[in-house]
Amino acid sequence: MIIDRIQLAGKDAYFKNGADKTNLVVGATSRTASLAKGKQWEISAIELLIESTGDLTDLFNFQESPLLSITVMKEMFPMLFADPFRHRVHTVAGFDDFKRGTIENGKVLDVEGIPTIVSVGTEDCKWKSPLYQMPEPISLAHASWELAASRKTPRENFKYSLSLEIFDANQNSIQIVSLANNLDPTKPRKAENLALPSAAFYQIEFTAKVLKDASIHEKHTMLVGESIGTPLLRAVNLLEPVNSIYDIHSLQELLSLSSEYHLFEFQGQPLKKMIATLDLSATLVHSENQHIENDDLYDPKSRFEFVEIVVKSDVFSNVEAKLVGEELVKPKYQ
Repeated sequence: MIIDRIQLAGKDAYFKNGADKTNLVVGATSRTASLAKGKQWEISAIELLIESTGDLTDLFNFQESPLLSITVMKEMFPMLFADPFRHRVHTVAGFDDFKRGTIENGKVLDVEGIPTIVSVGTEDCKWKSPLYQMPEPISLAHASWELAASRKTPRENFKYSLSLEIFDANQNSIQIVSLANNLDPTKPRKAENLALPSAAFYQIEFTAKVLKDASIHEKHTMLVGESIGTPLLRAVNLLEPVNSIYDIHSLQELLSLSSEYHLFEFQGQPLKKMIATLDLSATLVHSENQHIENDDLYDPKSRFEFVEIVVKSDVFSNVEAKLVGEELVKPKYQ
């Protein structure tokens, strides 16, 4: 079945405060609701109306705290929700990374077109990455990793552990954090809110104990037709917090991000009103992993895809924000 796209319109397209009104100065924070299964929003911009009882001209200069903050929450990796505009991803994967590290009782093979650490023999498979040096110390907030095994793999097939060690500028170890400790393949593959000190160097270590072999065959080995082992690790993704262009510290920053704008200026009068179309590309979808804690979209434990806007309430008298985009729906088959 093909269902036509429609434009987001009406009050549903507006961000609203807690009183279901469109003035975001009252309430300051507003986010879109979670989407039902089969629904998708493709957002291209946010249309803003900004008004003040004073003069907006001074706000074209840099302000210490953001005038507006936009958050785009996405399921960046399975079960890990984060803002891609506020994080830089460090991915350790591929033949180059895996072969530069040290490996015991394992090999790096192409499994279904993806370089993968594969166990060999009956002893524990161990891999330690090379020591990665960063141009300057970084913070790491979240981690996600990819295994070759499906999460529907029987839990008794293997157990694995994953750790991250960080070092200072003199390569002294600061902290070792356990991302996964003796987990089976059915468990979530993420670690959130790590709160680590800044790292000048970091290193990853992976260990797996294969209990029941899920054998594969290597085409280019002398052991033709013999079992090689169990495909294990494919990638480790580390998320570094970064400044977002959508933390807008001045009206000049807002206009630089906008495809269109208009200032309502009158000779000899202060600037009190403006409109701007802020460019923002985001696709929101329903996720099987989303969760709304206590039916509260704003609960810190709620996990779903959304766009949120925060307004600095003491400098404006009225701020209205309307999403520009399309809604797509897909029916479920019974």
